[in-house]
Amino acid sequence: MINNLLNSRSDFMTLLAQSVKDSTHTLTTELQDIAPEVATQFLSQFGEKEVEQLLQQQLVSLITVSSATQLADYPSSDEELALLTVISSQHQGLQNNENSAELMTRMEQSVADIYQAYTNTSDILSSLGQLGHQQKSFLASSEKRVERTLDSYMQRTNLFDNEGDSGYRFEISVTTKEGDTVNITLSSSQGYDQDAGETVAGFNLSYQVQGNLSEAEHKALTEVLAGVGEMADEFFKLGDTPYSRYAPANQTVVSLDFLADFDNQQLSGLDISFATNEAKSPVFSDKTLEMSYQFDQDSQQQALEFEWNEGIKKIDFALDMSIFGGTDVKQMAQYIATLDKNLEDSQHNSKDHTGRSAFGDKDDPNMLQGFALFKGAFAKMSSAAQRYSNIESVAAQQFTNSQALVAGLVDNMIINDPRYLGLGNATSNTLGAGISKLADFNATFSYSLEARDSDRPKTTVELSQITEQDQSGEFIGLTQSKSVTSRFGYQSNRPDYFEQTENYNINAAVKNQQLLGLDQQHEVNIDQKTYRPGVNPYQFDLMMERTEQTVSESSIRLINDIWLEQKEDSKDIEKRERVIEYGKPDYFEQKNHHSYNKLMLLIGDLEKLAQDKKIKQQYLIELANVNRFMDKST
Repeated sequence: MINNLLNSRSDFMTLLAQSVKDSTHTLTTELQDIAPEVATQFLSQFGEKEVEQLLQQQLVSLITVSSATQLADYPSSDEELALLTVISSQHQGLQNNENSAELMTRMEQSVADIYQAYTNTSDILSSLGQLGHQQKSFLASSEKRVERTLDSYMQRTNLFDNEGDSGYRFEISVTTKEGDTVNITLSSSQGYDQDAGETVAGFNLSYQVQGNLSEAEHKALTEVLAGVGEMADEFFKLGDTPYSRYAPANQTVVSLDFLADFDNQQLSGLDISFATNEAKSPVFSDKTLEMSYQFDQDSQQQALEFEWNEGIKKIDFALDMSIFGGTDVKQMAQYIATLDKNLEDSQHNSKDHTGRSAFGDKDDPNMLQGFALFKGAFAKMSSAAQRYSNIESVAAQQFTNSQALVAGLVDNMIINDPRYLGLGNATSNTLGAGISKLADFNATFSYSLEARDSDRPKTTVELSQITEQDQSGEFIGLTQSKSVTSRFGYQSNRPDYFEQTENYNINAAVKNQQLLGLDQQHEVNIDQKTYRPGVNPYQFDLMMERTEQTVSESSIRLINDIWLEQKEDSKDIEKRERVIEYGKPDYFEQKNHHSYNKLMLLIGDLEKLAQDKKIKQQYLIELANVNRFMDKST
């Protein structure tokens, strides 16, 4: 892949054309010179290490030596040496002012030479009687990796025979924890020069390192760039449609799984930029992808920003998350299900009064693909927080112990205590009851159509979690807010909109590892208006408007095994809808609904409170202390 060249520390300068001059390399004649030396050194010890050393001797001999192609001072991989062979040869061709066709021939010859290096290595081993199954397997595996690297590089550097302006861009910047930066740019362009009357092409390649990479930093860089390369492969994948050489979104499998391999002990930031534009494709065929990921130990935050534009379609999401977090499989599954439900709600309410979707049925796969990327990144960043918390001892002190303790006590009450009746309609809480042990975060996803002559519909889903801890004397307190919002609207003059917000707040007080107080509130708010086009341009007639609010609250105190609980539930609905009857003026039908319930529960041995004034006084004092502490925490 193209990003394997990044693993060299050299500055390859900027290349300004593409293709190659034929240069003949005959390697088999070198066997007689090399074999005696090899036979003496390796006769009885040809393991994988020795085979690789012999192979790399062959590959190094192919590299065109210049000031721009110095070998790194750490061990290079077979893929790195093969790619450096191609790039060094290209660089020599550029210095010789070779044209595009000559450069392409030179590139093809370099690839042929690389394959010949594998043949030479096999011949040497065979002549020494050292070409067994292990050696063949190792060479085959290495050759496959190199072949994949060269195929990706050739595919991306190949210019298409178009007569209009077209090209692509690949840019990546990686920052290490120590502040060193690695910048890679690879771009291609092709167009028609009217004055010269011919197709002209350009190819730019630049690789720069600011600072000195350690071997550990180089290893971390290699791992993350391997994932970036796979991501680039999918983005630049060739399509089979007659209109575009790039596959549409629903035919690619772009993944952000490589974030799971981001070594935050060595690296601190990653910025990516991909772009394509095609001359012979219909309007809106350009495609861009911008991504930035930062892991900041000083602020204790990690942040991801992602934007994908493909024609008029735009996928945009952002994730801000703490670097401290615990493992909570159940809560993660709950959040993923909540995200899916809210996207479905937004899609459902993007339909107009005729039932037609503002996005059209064909755009659903694009939206779902972007949403899958968003959910995957959310899970990977949460896993990164878990790994970092396990490594850093400070995390156990600041986060894991208190939050895990309180969360466990709350779960035990909700799941196992028969006195617990739940909070309103338990199934309506899509955020999940109890305290999440995951890292706090704020996540936003949006999908929109950006055609200038359209209403530019946009759907948005937001999910967040905020946790605060407090301690006073023997009391440990924890408050947590979970929130999800789905929103649909237009970025034009059309006034239709839908917004649904769900909030779940929980406040717990613990003393001597016993849960003494638990307050919960769950609230759902819906606000929606739909319109139809009016008689005059830019005029819209209201068809329906509604507001809904559902609130459930519970306050539990559990002191001296006496369960005191107050529950309140309310629901308010206001809806106004246009009624159309043939031959009669349109009018609005109004519907209102209000309900309210309140329940007080007192469960325990109440006789001991009535009979023993001292016990009663201790109970009331402790109750007041718990209330005071929890009121201060909110």
